[in-house]
Amino acid sequence: MGAQVGSVSARRLFLAGAIGLALWLGATFLWHVTYRQGVSLAVILLLDQDFPALLGSLLLLALAAPWAEGKGFAFPRPTARIVVPLIVLLGIAAWAGHYALFQDYAISRDEEVARFAAAYMREGLFARPIPMEWEPYRRAIMPEFFSPFGAADYWTAAYLPVNSAIQALFWQLGDPNLAGPVLLMAGLFALWRVALHLMPDRPDAVWVTVLLGFSSSQLWVTAMTPYAMTGHFALNMVWLALVLRGGLVGHLSAGVVALIAAGLHQWHFPPIFIAPFILWMLLARRWAVAAFHVLTLVAIVIIWAKIWPGFLMHALGAPMDVRPSAGVADKVGSLFQRLGDRWQPLVNLTRYMAWNNILMVPLAALGIAGMRWRAMIRGQEIALPLALGCVAGCLLALAQGYGWGFRYAHGFIGPFCLLAGLGWARFRPQGALRPLIIGVAITALASGFLVWRTHVFVAPYAASHRLIDSSEADVVLVDPRGGLYVTDLVRGRNGVPGKPMVMNLGMLSLDQVDDLCKSYVVELFDRAEFRPLGVPLARWNLGRMDALRAHMKEEGCDRPVQPPLPESFDDALNAADNAM
Repeated sequence: MGAQVGSVSARRLFLAGAIGLALWLGATFLWHVTYRQGVSLAVILLLDQDFPALLGSLLLLALAAPWAEGKGFAFPRPTARIVVPLIVLLGIAAWAGHYALFQDYAISRDEEVARFAAAYMREGLFARPIPMEWEPYRRAIMPEFFSPFGAADYWTAAYLPVNSAIQALFWQLGDPNLAGPVLLMAGLFALWRVALHLMPDRPDAVWVTVLLGFSSSQLWVTAMTPYAMTGHFALNMVWLALVLRGGLVGHLSAGVVALIAAGLHQWHFPPIFIAPFILWMLLARRWAVAAFHVLTLVAIVIIWAKIWPGFLMHALGAPMDVRPSAGVADKVGSLFQRLGDRWQPLVNLTRYMAWNNILMVPLAALGIAGMRWRAMIRGQEIALPLALGCVAGCLLALAQGYGWGFRYAHGFIGPFCLLAGLGWARFRPQGALRPLIIGVAITALASGFLVWRTHVFVAPYAASHRLIDSSEADVVLVDPRGGLYVTDLVRGRNGVPGKPMVMNLGMLSLDQVDDLCKSYVVELFDRAEFRPLGVPLARWNLGRMDALRAHMKEEGCDRPVQPPLPESFDDALNAADNAM
């Protein structure tokens, strides 16, 4: 790390940050709301969660500017005795948050598919065989994100297996929902170690780095979910810590970590993170080390893009039932196609800013501004690969659907925090941590709001799932019309399809519906059930579904989902909310 190159007052930092964020927020609102560039789920969540949180944060940042300068509290040195217990507490909070905030429910299809794969891996399987009686309905039971290999006989997740394998391991140990919190703790620990390595003489800058990570709502809330992104954050930081450690053991271990990270769910994420560091190594003329990591990237492609699909084809069979949303190849092929979809970076990066510390972006900009260009050309500036990775992660701002913040840039939260720490070390006097304390306080207020809005959004879907899961019917048909992303309720119990077997009505033919109604006890879950629970309204115009529903009514096969009858008088009172 270089010496301090100047000074930026906290007042100027706060005002510049507030103005820059306000301009970005205004541009996002104009483009996606005023000019209506498509009302996607990301825009719905932006208006409900991120816009008010970020607007309030930047207003508080501007109001706090006159009082921002000063030392604030005296921080002790960021030793293991202090930092590690804080990391453990955050991990415990993330684990508890899965049950308190998300009500033990994974809202998105991506998360459900990851848990689905963890369930069959826990049983020692590479895929779940489809019971013969359900083969004609296999696509209605697994509507999307399935692997095409052997799809006529097996249900297999479209994603690569490592994230689900980690969940399966923790499932064997007692709770799959511990996977995210443990990975979060590993990532935060590695972030702290990297900050100590890069800024050994600036404990205040180390505190800046780790507190930006600790206060990231995106890191904490995403760790409550089965998303693979917590693994990307953790393994990226572990990889960087090992590379900076150096030596044969450090680089070989980093290579192994990169191979594991590439198998989390999509193999292209780690190369985007690693490639700028290879450039950094080449600029420093570290030819052998750079060559090793280039070979690691080649191995990633060979193992996960070639060998793994070949193994699935050999083990399960040739591709079948290929749909636009199925298959790993489609996910990779859509990388650049979705980039230009109504200029997603505006809405996605606005969400990213809202879910991270309000000072993360302004301080990271200082880290980039503080780069010494001659040292950069000689490969002596660690800020260069950090910045290039952040830019790449932000430019590839694909449409993500669900996500608490912007999950496709999740693996770059660590580099943003490190850039912020470097910027602090080069432009701020040592020990003057009052602006950091103010930034954390503002972020805590915004985080409280975001967590509340997230709970409000998830609760109706969790309640809908519980209602479906409580049905004593053989089959529950979900009519998704009238509700936002209601098709994601088509899932089993703890990742295992079973009774009731839940299906998407829109993916069944009239003959299939007839066969189900004749052979099984069938119940229907539609807007009459999920709208009173609070599921957001959406209008889907599917004329074929009207004909299906009319036919079901004629056949008397449209009984709504009913919870089990209470077993006692007290249970009946509780179910009626003590109305008597």
